[in-house]
Amino acid sequence: MKLPTLVTLALVAGVAATPRIQPLPEAAWTDIHRELVKSFARDGSVTNEFRTFLNHPDLVKGALPFANYISGESTLSPRHRELLILRTAWLCRSEYQWAHHAPAARKAALNAGELRRIAAGPDARGWDAFESALLRAADELHVSAFVSDRTWNALTVRYDTHQVMDAVFTVAEFTMLSGVMNSIGVQVEAGLTDRLPAGVPYRIDVVKSDERLIGKKARIDALDPAQWTPEVRAMLDPSGSGRAVAAVYRTYAQHPKMYAPRQLLSEYIRLQATLDARTRELLIMRIGWLCRSDYEWAAHAPAGRRAGMTAADVEHIVAGPQTGADALVDHLLRFVNELYAEDSVSESTWQALETRLNAKQLLDLLITTGGYRMVSMSLNTFGVQLEPGGERLPPATR
Repeated sequence: MKLPTLVTLALVAGVAATPRIQPLPEAAWTDIHRELVKSFARDGSVTNEFRTFLNHPDLVKGALPFANYISGESTLSPRHRELLILRTAWLCRSEYQWAHHAPAARKAALNAGELRRIAAGPDARGWDAFESALLRAADELHVSAFVSDRTWNALTVRYDTHQVMDAVFTVAEFTMLSGVMNSIGVQVEAGLTDRLPAGVPYRIDVVKSDERLIGKKARIDALDPAQWTPEVRAMLDPSGSGRAVAAVYRTYAQHPKMYAPRQLLSEYIRLQATLDARTRELLIMRIGWLCRSDYEWAAHAPAGRRAGMTAADVEHIVAGPQTGADALVDHLLRFVNELYAEDSVSESTWQALETRLNAKQLLDLLITTGGYRMVSMSLNTFGVQLEPGGERLPPATR
């Protein structure tokens, strides 16, 4: 019998204590930066997180719309949104996200005892059954990139399709953002006094599961073209070409309000980021492998080969970092492993990559890896089915 996954504070030793990328000071802002602040700073607040992203204006335009949607525009109630964000911040050991969202949680009528109980987890005495299930979903996504049938069924008793999709993406988005903040060492601003609760053991009572829904019934169906509303058609086939649309997009289109900002992030990573195609696909394939996402592998293993990967390169991605001839590949694979396992990139790995890559590229490494961990969580949990002939993860994963 497997024991619950118990995680200790030793996992967060790699969180950067000082900024590895400095927030851009206002004195260095151009008209472009000021326009970005005007367009995307929530409530006009220019945080250290936002100032760090200002080092990479294209990233702001690609990533902030979805972050803002999840933070304040989704279909979740403020209370449930902050429950999920704070549990994710606790799981990722993100002091920064906790400091920012504890005040928002209090505005959503969460009291001091409940904030501490979020850290204690879904089994802490005092939660009702539904809020316990919400917290458990965060734990399961963190450990397994998948929400179990029991937890999914508990959520869908009260949540409709839009709400349950937003719940999964809230955990996924803040897992990405927490990993970025931890790895860069973004500092909490003066005046924010909340910190991760002290004296609460760091414990996740979830058994890691490789259960997936490939070949079974999807939990959220991909929309067939006959079901497309004019709004959905404009999103999925704006030119009216009649082309086939992948199941992932037809699934996300079940939630049009969420689809548009999430698609901006996807298109940024795939089409606009500073990484070359081979590096991008290496990161996506490795995080897909770690998250046991067949759909992600099926989409990106062929893309990796188109970017010049050989069979040996693919085997290297599957095997993970080694001491070999291609040191850069090993550093990149170690980067992904650390971000996945510890929600932070170690000092040694960061330094190794910092000698080869600039600040924009380092930010893009974090967003690409975290962004596709997010995609894996949603693909696995929604049960998005493979395209015809889709290539599954190599047999060694099963």
